[in-house]
Amino acid sequence: MAATSRIPYTSQAEVLDPVTMRVEGDIPSWLNGQLVRIGPGLFEFGEFEAALPMDGMGLLHAFNIQDGGVTFKSRFVSSDILKKNSEAKRFVCAEFGTPVSPDPSKGRFAKLKSMIKGDAELSDNVNHNICYWKEADVLLAIGLPMFVLDPVTLEHRMKLTLPESLGVDIISEHVHIDKDGCLYLLGSHVRGRPSYHVVRVPPKGDVMSSFAAAELVFTVPGQYKVTPTSHHTFFMTENFFVIIECPLEINVLKILTKGTIQEALKWDPSVTCKFHVFNRRTGRPIPQKIESDSFLLMHSSNAYEDGDHLVLDMFNLRDLEFKDWFVPRKTMAQPNFDPTAAGSSSKESPPLRFVIPTNEDKITKADKGANLVKLESEQAEAVKQSSSLLRLKSRPLCAGDGLQFPCINTAVTGKPYTYLYAGGYGESKCLEFAIGKFDVKTKEMTSWEAEKKQFLSEPVFVANPAGSSEDDGVLLVSMLDYATGKDRLIVLDATSMSVLAQVYFPEDCSICIPEADHGVFISGSA
Repeated sequence: MAATSRIPYTSQAEVLDPVTMRVEGDIPSWLNGQLVRIGPGLFEFGEFEAALPMDGMGLLHAFNIQDGGVTFKSRFVSSDILKKNSEAKRFVCAEFGTPVSPDPSKGRFAKLKSMIKGDAELSDNVNHNICYWKEADVLLAIGLPMFVLDPVTLEHRMKLTLPESLGVDIISEHVHIDKDGCLYLLGSHVRGRPSYHVVRVPPKGDVMSSFAAAELVFTVPGQYKVTPTSHHTFFMTENFFVIIECPLEINVLKILTKGTIQEALKWDPSVTCKFHVFNRRTGRPIPQKIESDSFLLMHSSNAYEDGDHLVLDMFNLRDLEFKDWFVPRKTMAQPNFDPTAAGSSSKESPPLRFVIPTNEDKITKADKGANLVKLESEQAEAVKQSSSLLRLKSRPLCAGDGLQFPCINTAVTGKPYTYLYAGGYGESKCLEFAIGKFDVKTKEMTSWEAEKKQFLSEPVFVANPAGSSEDDGVLLVSMLDYATGKDRLIVLDATSMSVLAQVYFPEDCSICIPEADHGVFISGSA
């Protein structure tokens, strides 16, 4: 079947038997392993549809690359809510923007009750991020509960949660794995006074024992007494954790009454961001309050220590207009809708660098009004407002706005680095439907550009194991071609940003690459 144009975020079928793909170009001989991504892949149950793309049921897909050849497979996450929705032929629990569907088998008042209450339990759907935990040799689909998956077959192994005694109700979508193999999560307590916790999960040989041994490392009381704030990620360096509390509130009462998180969100740009810095060696936080102008932290590209300074590089949103981000699926089905132009609120959101002084003695002795950032040629500031308050001023990390989904060579994670890769989406001022390579020291940029209506995924950097330079490797990028339907995997040379290979489905195949936010490359043979 010839490929044709298609609508974004349509339901996909599982591809359990690997499909051999057609390779144009040459894949480096050293590139062997599996690229796994996760995203929403099923949007309809009976006569009911998901309202937003992010409300679809989690679907894993994988490109297995071996000796220059590539195969493709996909599998749904075996969540309880997928089974319940399928049996009921409706949404029995609310998702982010999709309320509970009325039960057609019930009377009018019973229908209303089912729409308000839904099932007693929350949805366990996970569709945003995954990580490979090498110490346990498992793939983790991030959420609470956490889904433990086979890293090769993608099959479900088990579902785990954290000990009840930790008081963690939800966790952020991004995690960290330290060099000793410990897994670190950012959890939120939302039943009662909100608080936020860094949780350590030690490697214990088997993943079940590891989660049972999880412990709290660092706890921060929420700035609001009733409403928690939303957290997508956090920072970790050799000696510090940093939690940034952004003023995006979640009204838990509205979730209970209106049914969706989308309706419960409140963005207040007049409130500052709070930086909570915890010293891993002393076991206590930096005592001063640390604040900046408001933004919404989305992704961290890197964080490292430079002398008495903590350097945080991040991708964020400002001047939020939620309507720009939460595009209904019905809107996407319109003939003239351009999915690559969605998310326009990010145009005013350049990647940022913040620098935080960490020497408490120097902070105490500094004069009021002094800039405590002493790194050479650094324009980011940390101004001492009083004995108890530091005010941070960021500076653009690299040229351009409208960027998201950063990646770097993981060998320089937690260290000073040179190269950053990211995607440009919509009417970006520096990139238009492209993957950019940025030198964070010189601000130079090179890029590889697609055409309009060719949506590019998050780039995944894979280092050349015999390479000697930071940018010696490849970028793996999925291209979803909404104009022609000829989706493919792109292999880019991370040094020159030129195409090494394009990997297509067979001509007689109607399979599409599912939309996905994040993924991971697992090196090795199948």
